[in-house]
Amino acid sequence: MTQRSRLRALLFCLLVVAAAALSLLPHFKDSAELVRMRNALLMDFVDTPSFDWKPQATPADFVLERAAPSPQFSARVQALGLERLPGDWERAVAIGRHLLQNRANQATMGQAIQSDLEQTYALILGEGKGYCADFSDVFDAMALAAGLKVRTWAFSFEGFGGRGHIFNEVWDERRGRWLMIDVANNFFPLDEAGQPMSGLEFRERVRLGADDTATRPVEPRALQGFADPAAAARYYRRGLHQWYMWWGNAVYTYDDALLVRLLGPLSRSLEQLGAIAQGVHPRIRVLAEPDNRGMVEKMRVLRMHLLAVLGVSVAACLAAAVLGLGYVRAARAAARRR
Repeated sequence: MTQRSRLRALLFCLLVVAAAALSLLPHFKDSAELVRMRNALLMDFVDTPSFDWKPQATPADFVLERAAPSPQFSARVQALGLERLPGDWERAVAIGRHLLQNRANQATMGQAIQSDLEQTYALILGEGKGYCADFSDVFDAMALAAGLKVRTWAFSFEGFGGRGHIFNEVWDERRGRWLMIDVANNFFPLDEAGQPMSGLEFRERVRLGADDTATRPVEPRALQGFADPAAAARYYRRGLHQWYMWWGNAVYTYDDALLVRLLGPLSRSLEQLGAIAQGVHPRIRVLAEPDNRGMVEKMRVLRMHLLAVLGVSVAACLAAAVLGLGYVRAARAAARRR
């Protein structure tokens, strides 16, 4: 191969990489689209996933936290005296109240932190900051340190992209059921008997158009996300057909992963890509229904697109590296002959 043909082939490889990257340009218009791409990579396309499992029959592929809680979170939980409370639900509410104790400033409410567990906890407690994912992660960390069993629901407003919400469920052994707690919005729903309900039970009431489901604040003295139960129902109804569960609760394992710690200070998106590459990012299971089949199929197509771009880019970069090395060696050999 002549030097000119090597150079042409090298330029062609670079053009292929550029064209592949440009094909994703519409998804770089805002952070919500970046989240959509992340979700497409993480989504498990299971036709009929079941969400009615109990902790003693946790699905084998649900990634449970196996790492020990950090000493800091263990000490915080111990200081709350949760062992004196009568049950799992009461302990969960106590954790929620602890996290909300200093949220009194409307200006900082909902401000994203997007940092590691320690920094997120410090800003939630110290400044009342934190959006839903921040509260969800730190709540999981404290709940796991307290020996509670937790899982996390989320929903989107726009085709499984980045605009949406996330909240927790806690297993209550005494009642034998999962119970919903939305710490970021400072509420949990109640049934007609005044008892807390699961996320799916609340969703069903929202689906049926009920705007009068009773709610109770987790911490009555803290700012609340909704003015009344009807506002909460309207908010949840916006994402009614885009519910999914994060298929794991290993927040300590995620936080301690090498690529997460290396890339986290640089960018949240890079951190999450590192977590996916290292295999510590939880996957997504969609609550499948006829009304979201089209959206799920678009996510499947997007994942195929992302994988195709990745494959083509890697192949083109490898070819460019080989061609570039050959070009340099040939140039050096020609120089020596002169």
